[in-house]
Amino acid sequence: MKIYVTGAYGPSQEFDSLRELGHEVVLGRPVDQPGRQPYTEEELVEWCRDADVIMASHLDTITRPVLEAAERLRLVVVPYIGVDKIDVGAATELGIVVANSPTPQNFHGVAEATIAFMLMLLKRIKRNEAKLRRGEWAQRLDRGWLLSGKTIGLVGFGRVSTQVARRLQGWDVRLLACDPYVAPEAARPLRVTLVPLTTLLMESNVVSLHATLTAKTRHMIGEKELRSMKRTAFLINTARGELVDENALYRAIDESWIAGAALDVFEQEPLPMESRLRRLDPERVILTPHNASHTEAGRLANLKLALESTLSAVRGEVPKHTVNPPAAARWRERFGPKKVGGLR
Repeated sequence: MKIYVTGAYGPSQEFDSLRELGHEVVLGRPVDQPGRQPYTEEELVEWCRDADVIMASHLDTITRPVLEAAERLRLVVVPYIGVDKIDVGAATELGIVVANSPTPQNFHGVAEATIAFMLMLLKRIKRNEAKLRRGEWAQRLDRGWLLSGKTIGLVGFGRVSTQVARRLQGWDVRLLACDPYVAPEAARPLRVTLVPLTTLLMESNVVSLHATLTAKTRHMIGEKELRSMKRTAFLINTARGELVDENALYRAIDESWIAGAALDVFEQEPLPMESRLRRLDPERVILTPHNASHTEAGRLANLKLALESTLSAVRGEVPKHTVNPPAAARWRERFGPKKVGGLR
């Protein structure tokens, strides 16, 4: 079978477990290649036409036309958590399973990065480093704030948010969360109070986004929401760039509706050089290239799980971490064990 990897994160030898079983692995442009741009839809349609499996990078979008062109396609798998760049609805209709790689290293890394951003913003690390590099020294106006005593608002209370809350135990903070799919009793063990989004935004000193991207959550933080935050509050986004209206955020910081922000994700990635976000005060805004949570341990764990999902699919088994279970019935009709015997 043919496995197409739209963007390898490491050396080719990491796919030898597939090659040793007789599968062909086709590697696309490496993710770490300088200036690497996403594949166009037209490129992916032609390139993946005879794919049995597509392992997609976070830069590349797998659309309905790509899925429809690949008539043998049985699996789209990602070596990370988010699947918002895959048309999961179309895959389900076509009987193609989509799997992700929700490893503990993944959401632990995001949680650690989130807290690092909190501390950098509150301690004014970038401002003070810039002063030192200019040959200046600390003044009273350069002092930051204590994390202790602050109210931290977590938008979404899933695996990442839970890990953020765990790591903040003992910091003497007040923890709020907003998540319509979580019962209040599920948050109580971590001393988290579930509140409406409007309450969270008005009362939090730091608002950290951990929601998944859906039609309902796209631009969930816009002008109205940003204006409702404290003028001294900070916004952190380590989830998905599309959760925030970047034009509204630019104005919020430029006009000081809020104190600052830390962003690891953007509406368009890589972040265009002409993006207005790049022009914001670097002492108040942290911008990182969607890698603040990345570790080598996490990369290897994610790849291992993605390879396990791939091997399951080529054996005719639905992968454990399938995100579209409704596709399973049709998938088994097309690719179950009786359909794939002897194929390699």
